[in-house]
Amino acid sequence: MRLRDVKSAIYKIMVAMVGLLDRVHQRWFFKKQEWPVVPGQYYVGRKESPVAICTLSSLDLMRKMGPREEIAILGKTFTENLGIEKMIRNITTNPSIRFLILCGKESPHRVGQSIAALKQYGVDVKGRIIKSCGRLPLLKNVTPEEINNFRRQIEIIDLIGEEQIEAVMDEVIAARERNPGAFTGSPIPAGSGSAKAVESITCRHRESQDYKADPAGFFVIQIDAQACEILVEHYSAELELLRVLHGKNALEIYSTIIRNGWATTLQHAGYLGRELGKAELALKHGWLYEQNKELIGS
Repeated sequence: MRLRDVKSAIYKIMVAMVGLLDRVHQRWFFKKQEWPVVPGQYYVGRKESPVAICTLSSLDLMRKMGPREEIAILGKTFTENLGIEKMIRNITTNPSIRFLILCGKESPHRVGQSIAALKQYGVDVKGRIIKSCGRLPLLKNVTPEEINNFRRQIEIIDLIGEEQIEAVMDEVIAARERNPGAFTGSPIPAGSGSAKAVESITCRHRESQDYKADPAGFFVIQIDAQACEILVEHYSAELELLRVLHGKNALEIYSTIIRNGWATTLQHAGYLGRELGKAELALKHGWLYEQNKELIGS
């Protein structure tokens, strides 16, 4: 057996062992959180609380309020489709939640208005929120049962535009005092699926499988701190310098590369996005950048 084949076999065994150890570690050392069922940017207080809060597009308000015992879950929702879907899933899998306070600055997508319209009018046969003023108020990834339960389970308290924490908390206290108790209309279990099963993939990188040389050449990335720009040299596969690119950020450079067809494989394009992003961070913060190496802070 050739040495290269032996190394390849050893590498495959190591990858398999790492995967096995990772699964064992996840199973025994990290207990899966049952609720909320959808990950996102939010704070969880006490699950049994009857109040949920949506600060719409006001991320700063969400951060200032933080996790509180009086609130089951508090987060922002910026979009009138995917954002609302995630909210529906997290609320309908917790029957203790009976009130949804809408506060903070309304998003350009009219999320607050769309949630209120959903509560009052529901959706049409295509999953579009009736009378929503949002740009694309389509709910495609939740079931009719989840939508129906959401509408029946919660009462909406409209404080859209309100960014004073004291005013919001006054409504939280008032809602808790008139808590009707847990929702009993066929609550959806926390572990249940939504409209369709979605494949969950654990991502890993395998250099031997994921890397393919780009026939269009390769790039050498550097930063020029004095000029405050990213400098990229484009070489052919035969090591001939073809061009030098200058840009203030990663977006300018990789957009130019992709637009001109100078990167012709997906692997190369993904690699350039990663490396140029690192170079931009290094330039911004005054860090040391070396291609294919971890960033070194000051």
